[in-house]
Order: sequence, then structure tokens, then C-alpha cells
Amino acid sequence: MCMYSHRAMPLDLANLRAVAMAARLGSFTRAADVLNISQPALSRRIAEVEGELGVQLFARQPRGVRATDACLAFLPHAEIVLNGIESGREAALDADARRLVSVDFGFLENLCDDLLTDACQRTLAGVEAAAINFRPRVLSSELTSDLLSGAIRLGLRYGRDTEPQVDSMWLADDPIVVACAASHPLAKRGKATLADLAGAQWIGAVANVQEPAIASEEGLPAAIYSGWTAMKMVPIFARLKLLEAGFGLALVRRACLRERGPIVELETPMRLSLPIFLAWRRGIHFGRAEERLREELRVIYQALSARP
Repeated sequence: MCMYSHRAMPLDLANLRAVAMAARLGSFTRAADVLNISQPALSRRIAEVEGELGVQLFARQPRGVRATDACLAFLPHAEIVLNGIESGREAALDADARRLVSVDFGFLENLCDDLLTDACQRTLAGVEAAAINFRPRVLSSELTSDLLSGAIRLGLRYGRDTEPQVDSMWLADDPIVVACAASHPLAKRGKATLADLAGAQWIGAVANVQEPAIASEEGLPAAIYSGWTAMKMVPIFARLKLLEAGFGLALVRRACLRERGPIVELETPMRLSLPIFLAWRRGIHFGRAEERLREELRVIYQALSARP
């Protein structure tokens, strides 16, 4: 006998958001954190939807939860409703030219440079009464969660977002180079062989082949670094400071070298780059400021791809 009794009642939007977030993240705890509510409150919201639909939406597991077949069948329809309401709200607000318009913009910390800030400054200069709310993240997967939850409207990341509810636009291939301090012995030669690289101390390299997602975030191909001497994952700021001080080699974005005087690029046999994408939740309405920021990012990063 089914433990749920069907009642034809309107579904609460907050409850729908709770179901959608828990299904995407596979965890009540993580979903509650993203939605900024307590876990008991999230569980109550999901229980209300289960009661109203008359079906079980989640199967509890030792680690997290699993969306049932009924939940997976229900989810696309729920997200159409949620996205439609959000897009309608944004369209209505954007139609009022007197209102302050803002962009909730997320990006990888590693991509925060002059290119990003120039695009943002041009956006603010070109759209009257506009503001940008910045949300830096360490991993692209965090940006996906922010897009799905509505915490951000645009996300600058490495690689195309594979989430079905997210669209992505390629902007540029970001060159990744081997760098060292100007005082490093290899800097005098200006070049390094693979033997030189294999015998060097690396800062922030990833040697764990079980973490390809993290490896791609940092621009570090794990297979190449297998067996190389490398520090564990080091935060970006600390990595650059250690690099400047001459404690080893590191892979860095070529775009960052112009901002780091004491760091020089080495000529090596390695040819690395990572694709930069701009992502957004499918079906959303873009306001004036968001459209302007998308265009500014496209133009600026197109110029990056054209550089030798």
C-alpha cells in the first residue's frame, strides 16, 4: 500500500526549489546550504511535495539521497515552472528603466584578471544604473550549482558545462605555460627540456590521477605529472607567491604573466591550453546589463584567442 495519499493542491514554489536542488546535488545537506535553509526545513518541504503528489521522490542512502524514477520524471516539469517564474520576474524588472539592474556574476578565481575586470568595467560604463555582484569560486562544478540555484546568472569557467539545464558559450582557449621566478636557474636559459621539468620541484601540481576534474581546473594534466615532485594543491595566491620567491615551477595562465613581474615563462615541449566558457541557466531572460556583460566578455576573450 502506498504511504502517500494524493491530494490535488497547488505546489508551493519554495517546495519545488527544494526538490530540484536536492535532486541535482544528491544531498539534502548540500541542497539546504545552497538554499540557505536548515536541513529539517528542506526535508519538510520535500515531504510536502511527496504528500501532494502521492509518490516518493527520494530514496535515502548511506551517503546522500537518490532521486527516484518518479522524481526524475517530475523534475523537468518542475524546472520549467521555476525557470519560467524567474525569467518572468527578471523581464518585468528589466522593463522598468528607472530600476537599478544588477548582474549576479560567478567566475573561477583563476580567471580573475585584467580581462575579466575590463569587461565588467565596460559593462557598468555602458549600462545606466547597473551593478555587478561578484561570486568567485574555486571549481567550475561550484558555478554549476550556483547557476541551478539561481545564486548567479552568468558563470565564467573552464570547459563546457554538461548539466542539461545549463547552456554554455565558448569564449577562448586559455594558454597555460610553465613559469618560474626570474631568479630560478632555469630562467637564465629561458627554456627547459622534459627531463628538466621531471626533475624540478613543482608548486601546486596535481599528481593524483583519480582527480581529473581538479587537474583540469588548474590546467595540470595528471598523466604528465605522475611521479613528478609536486606540492599538494596550493591556493592560487599562495602558489604565485611561492613561485615568485623561487621555490619551484608552476603552470600559470599566460594572461597572468603581464601582471607578475618577477615571474617568467619557460620555453618547453609542453603545449597546454584550457577552453574558457561562459555559462547560464537555460531559458532565463537576460537583462540589459547581462546582455552587455556577455558581449563584452565575448569581444575581450576573442581578442585573447587571436594573440600568438
